[in-house]
Amino acid sequence: MKRPERRRERREVQGRVIRKHPRIRALCAVSSVVLLAGLMGCSTVDDGNGTGDSKGPGDKVAHEQSEAQDKLGYEPEVREVAPAEEEVNKISSKVLEWMALQGKVSESGAAAGSCEAVDPEFTTYYVVNHPWSVHDVQKGSFAEAMANLRKELPKNGWKITKDGKMNTKAGNPEIVAVHPKTHHTLTVQWREKRSGDLKELITVDVDSRCYRAPKGTDLSGG
Repeated sequence: MKRPERRRERREVQGRVIRKHPRIRALCAVSSVVLLAGLMGCSTVDDGNGTGDSKGPGDKVAHEQSEAQDKLGYEPEVREVAPAEEEVNKISSKVLEWMALQGKVSESGAAAGSCEAVDPEFTTYYVVNHPWSVHDVQKGSFAEAMANLRKELPKNGWKITKDGKMNTKAGNPEIVAVHPKTHHTLTVQWREKRSGDLKELITVDVDSRCYRAPKGTDLSGG
């Protein structure tokens, strides 16, 4: 009679052990999920926009500069807007001095604008442009002004890349020059032949390269 009792005890014990197995497997499964989530969390850094991109601000700037260099053929210098505009204004003043021409000068100043090749939205990259003109000459002549530039530009570090006629029906005289060191470009056109009763004048255009504005600069001025 004792043997059957032992068999029942073993069956009961075995039954209790079998009932415990699902609980143990569940605990192991939960622990594995927690561990896996922890490992995944350590390997991914959220960039704040849900993409999981681990690049920092420095990497982003370097990438933008690399893309700009590919499009422009040079890496844009990081430069404050005001000094860049002032430099172009000084170049314009020098050009007027070299022309030795006295007359009415348009009253515009250099201003930053979009670097269309890399940033047409005008958010990070910019160029400085200064278009102006001289008319109603009181001293000197337009012909002398152009001749003076042919002499003065090379003496002051500029390289003349074009000295001929504009690609227009009128074919007015045009001088184009670049400064190898500062990389500014200069275009001077003597509008000698104009339609109707328009008076002749000289137009000047000074342009800078593309620059990158320092971090935090609001190029729109808003």
